[in-house]
Amino acid sequence: MKQENQIKKVAVIGCGFIGYSWGVVFARNRIDVTMYNRKSKTLDTVKSRMEDALHFLAEEKVIAPEDVEEALGHVTVTDDLQEALRDADYVQECLWEDLGLKRDIFKQISDLTPPHVPIGSSCSGLRIQDIAADVTNGPERCIVAHPTNPPHLIPFMEISGDLASQEVKDRVFAFMESIGQKPIQCKEVYGYVLNRIQLSLIQEALYLVQEQICSTEAVERALTDGLGLRWAFTGPYGVEELNSACLEEGLVKYKDYMLEFFTQEQKKVTDYDESFIRRAVEEFRPVMHGKTHEEYLKWRDQMVIRTRMLKEKK
Repeated sequence: MKQENQIKKVAVIGCGFIGYSWGVVFARNRIDVTMYNRKSKTLDTVKSRMEDALHFLAEEKVIAPEDVEEALGHVTVTDDLQEALRDADYVQECLWEDLGLKRDIFKQISDLTPPHVPIGSSCSGLRIQDIAADVTNGPERCIVAHPTNPPHLIPFMEISGDLASQEVKDRVFAFMESIGQKPIQCKEVYGYVLNRIQLSLIQEALYLVQEQICSTEAVERALTDGLGLRWAFTGPYGVEELNSACLEEGLVKYKDYMLEFFTQEQKKVTDYDESFIRRAVEEFRPVMHGKTHEEYLKWRDQMVIRTRMLKEKK
């Protein structure tokens, strides 16, 4: 596989929410990026969406205003897969979570690229060994490269692939670090790391509202005005370190309390109905403080990037 500093051109396959955001990550790092999608409105609007995202970064003083045009100069858009993959040093697949669709595109990509070019999937639950099942031209280069949405604002990402070459995973890890992402490596498991943690929390959030223990707004406040403030800087192990004299003491001291919850008190949500959905939606409205969906999204992005910049000051 090529060295990390030789990754000068990237092909992004799929220009939806994740794809266009990955494109921003690469372009703002002065990497030539070709954005591929079938002919559609998604393809027609991808460069303008990337431009809006870059202007947002400039407004938030993450990049300089002149960097917007510089980044856009590295972007090419096409509906020709072979053209998108020509001379690519790395491929980031970003199609929706459909095994048949991803399996088909991985086969096409692998057949059209040399075996040293790594192919990363943005999949969030599927296993890469299933996605790459039909790949015969370098299957060991097929990996999971799962970002947090949106990757141009939130840098955490997961690299996985139990059957992939460790060299490929290490090189992509180094490449992603070099462009400002915050990767980890993990084994293949449903949901990988971030979504397993998130889904566990969501299950409890659903249970608390379903059982009318508290409102949707109350759950939001517990996270945004409570756990989220410290979790932005210290994760659950860091919390235990700071809840006690040290992590070891915290894990010992709270062991019985946690295990009683895990084994006796925690309940599983196996379903929820339309009435629950209506109630959750109604109770959530005050959280948005009158903002439209688009206004709420922009506010979220502003808060995320400002928190990220604060963290990076250290």
